[in-house]
Amino acid sequence: MNNKKIVFVSDSTFKGSGYLNIAIPICSGLARSGHQVMAVGLGYTGEEHRFPFSIIPAKNYGDAGAMVNNLKFQWGADICIVALDIPNQIRFHPTCAKIGLKMVAITALENPPLRLGWANELEKLDYTFFIFELGKQEGIKSGLSKVGHLQVGIDALSWRMRTSEEYGASRKMFGITDDTLVVLTVADNQERKNLSKAMEIVSGVKKSGIKVRYVLVTREHSEVGWSLRDLAIHYGIAAETMIFERGLPFKELYALYSMADAFLLTSKAEGLNMCVLEAMAVGIPVVATNTGALTELLGNSRGFLMDTAYPLPGDDMIDPWGNSIRVFPKTQSGVNLLRYINDFRGAQEKVEVTNARMFIESRSLDIPVNQINTVIEEMFNEG
Repeated sequence: MNNKKIVFVSDSTFKGSGYLNIAIPICSGLARSGHQVMAVGLGYTGEEHRFPFSIIPAKNYGDAGAMVNNLKFQWGADICIVALDIPNQIRFHPTCAKIGLKMVAITALENPPLRLGWANELEKLDYTFFIFELGKQEGIKSGLSKVGHLQVGIDALSWRMRTSEEYGASRKMFGITDDTLVVLTVADNQERKNLSKAMEIVSGVKKSGIKVRYVLVTREHSEVGWSLRDLAIHYGIAAETMIFERGLPFKELYALYSMADAFLLTSKAEGLNMCVLEAMAVGIPVVATNTGALTELLGNSRGFLMDTAYPLPGDDMIDPWGNSIRVFPKTQSGVNLLRYINDFRGAQEKVEVTNARMFIESRSLDIPVNQINTVIEEMFNEG
């Protein structure tokens, strides 16, 4: 395959962007494949990096679109890959179409259905990758003819299985006793993540007589989120709650994963969730809502899925975001699963932990790069 000049547009906020965690290994892999990669980083402010590609800062979508245009005519770009949510994919297509630049989407469908308006816009692109299988299947149902499932993974060497020594040392560093169940959540502070339900579940665990500590890595002062410390008081777990601001250095974040007994995610919908992959890699049993990509990730005994209100009529919700379904986990189901995990704490050989780690190791970082290279090759008829 002839090497190409690739413009890669994505979020590049180094504090909590899921698309950034997808973009970096893919851009690095494409560069190692011999392509010239120029990333247009939304939210990037010039942080030093050692990636084998360049990043151009973009303040907003207008700036990013102008850079795509310039890179086509001044650099000779061959293709534009955009890793963003579906509405933002639609922003870039008119620019690419106008200047004759092929465009590939990497995107998420948080939950079915893929509404017709979005499907019609995605069909105009040269190819669409969804980052979990259900997204691809919904795309096919909606009539997309050029669609695939990009099998995103994480660095299984960096996100290695913790040792029992690391588990103990991390807990000792934070003064957490052996009889305490440590529940970890890493999630943004916004409605879809449903953090109030997570705190309600942890409160239920405490009321059941279990000594618990809730560790939350998030964006505490979000304008669209909860007043988390007040919420912890409301649920009676203020003393048990530790809040850390997202964007922690890797070593510090890994220490928080290392000491956890369970990872809890109460999202109403998820298009993938890199933090769940990280927890699975480290060896933490994951308890999550039976929705979206979480069903796929934790199926086949790789984790624990909470019972939900959906699909009972009237108990689900159609959200304004793409008219997609929002699913609500049942509080008592979450409490019961955490109590079950507490009964078997420290058993690293648990089948869910073993299966989860095997799944992570099967998701080589080379896989999505090879998938994209195959699409590029077919797109330019260079088989």
